[in-house]
Amino acid sequence: SLIARCARRAPGAVESPGIGALAARRSHGTASHGSGGVRPDHLTRTAGEPREDIVADAKIIAVHEETPTVRELVLEVSDRAFTFRAGNWVDFFIDGCPKIGGYSMCSTPSELPKLRLAVKRSLHPPAAWCHSEACAIGAHVQMRAGGTFCWDPAGYAERSAEHLLFVAGGIGINPLYSMAQAALLAPRSSFPQLRRISLLYSASRPSELAYRLHLEELARGDERLRLSLRVTRNDGAEQEPWEGLTGRMGVAELRAALSEESAGNKVLSYVCGPPAMTDALVDVLRSELGLPKEMVRSEKWW
Repeated sequence: SLIARCARRAPGAVESPGIGALAARRSHGTASHGSGGVRPDHLTRTAGEPREDIVADAKIIAVHEETPTVRELVLEVSDRAFTFRAGNWVDFFIDGCPKIGGYSMCSTPSELPKLRLAVKRSLHPPAAWCHSEACAIGAHVQMRAGGTFCWDPAGYAERSAEHLLFVAGGIGINPLYSMAQAALLAPRSSFPQLRRISLLYSASRPSELAYRLHLEELARGDERLRLSLRVTRNDGAEQEPWEGLTGRMGVAELRAALSEESAGNKVLSYVCGPPAMTDALVDVLRSELGLPKEMVRSEKWW
């Protein structure tokens, strides 16, 4: 099977020729849901990223609709050696599926062997499977963790940062949600300098703000977390009740988030969302707001 072939070629710290060849064979792309364009295949986009050695079996133990277009899967990983860092993604292998999915964990490493993924509905075969009846309790998949986009509690930048700034657009909330939870769970004695965690999160409509209730609960329970939620397309016949912020994020919003905790290179920022949004906000943080390049981390999701 495709899963077995990929498992035999599992790379180590650097990408192996096998997975690169597989990516090349599958690099034609798929129509991006709602965009009318072509989206790069997960393996193509991540061909240069490190991956763990382990390809682990996992069983779906719960499924629920997080938003009208996002389904959360709760999985139990059978291999206790499987690990990841908050913010990482998995290669997602589905037996019989012609494509390999790529989804960021929205849970934290401390929750293992349970692991949570939130998958946006689309026509891409792995996402379509995740939103089908086949994706049900008891179904089995395989996963391999990878990526460099993460909050690493042992990292120098993480241990010296006084302010963590997370900026999410749409399904880009997944890795940032994982990182924010991990940072909040870390013993304060290990990160005494961390004074502020800001999360700026935009979605099309209020109902599409994944994990909103839990994020609000986290903000109420820890004075370090400042949460800013906004919607960008809540109008027309399907308008939903909303009294919060509206419109896209830009330089004013980022400057305001940094104003109280302007600590120069003590601000570590993460941006994740659609490509155009991610590129624009990374440029704002580096060029207009002066954050050092190495303190602005980003990842793009289609």
